[in-house]
Amino acid sequence: MANDTASLRSLFAQELPELYAFAYQVCGDRENARRFVADLADRLRAQEIDPAALREYDSLRDVLVGMLARSLEESLGRKADQSFQILDNILRSDITRPIDFDAEGIDGDPDRIPILLWELKRTCLTAVLGCLPPSVRLSFILTDLLGYSPAAAAELLNIRESAYRVRLTRARKRVEDYLTPRCQHVDRRNPCTCEGRLGIALDARFVVAPPHTLDIPERAFDSDPDFRDMAMLYRKVPAVVMTDEEREELLSLLG
Repeated sequence: MANDTASLRSLFAQELPELYAFAYQVCGDRENARRFVADLADRLRAQEIDPAALREYDSLRDVLVGMLARSLEESLGRKADQSFQILDNILRSDITRPIDFDAEGIDGDPDRIPILLWELKRTCLTAVLGCLPPSVRLSFILTDLLGYSPAAAAELLNIRESAYRVRLTRARKRVEDYLTPRCQHVDRRNPCTCEGRLGIALDARFVVAPPHTLDIPERAFDSDPDFRDMAMLYRKVPAVVMTDEEREELLSLLG
């Protein structure tokens, strides 16, 4: 049993970074992402899944992503977290303004600005997904971010492929329709720029300083080219990562 536990822990550890990033993309915040992954670890332990049996699947990743996806869909319900109108009201109810170095969160330290701009980019794009119903949101993430075919993703969710394809088409259209005329990362000529909206986002507490900088790239937040392809735009956003302490805490749930 000890060897089985160690083996399961090792297998889970291999997939943990992607599982955490996936949960964040779906639920939109780090704390809930940890909660959902912790629940997955508890379920693995409680079900006493044989690591040897897991290896018989084509991919352990598929087993765990499927379990997590179904849990997220069941827990998050049918309604979107917010609407596109609410998101516009938060970020676009005021005119674009220069960054105030004395604003709360920056506090006179210019080194905080690149970090906050990256966090705003990630938070905003994740919030756009939050305007989709969870089932629709999952389809975009599973196929366009994680690379599952519609057939494979439908199987993970235990639904018909035809129903999944309807969700995916809806997700792609709504994300594209919203971002294409607004976001600077789709077209630099668009009116909504991270630098111009950072002060507004800080005032609204829409964005706060991240808990660490492990997932903040060294390159500038706007160094990538324009992405008219929504899937590519999202795939280029750095995934959230856990600290070593958070990782070990989650792995300890398996014993």
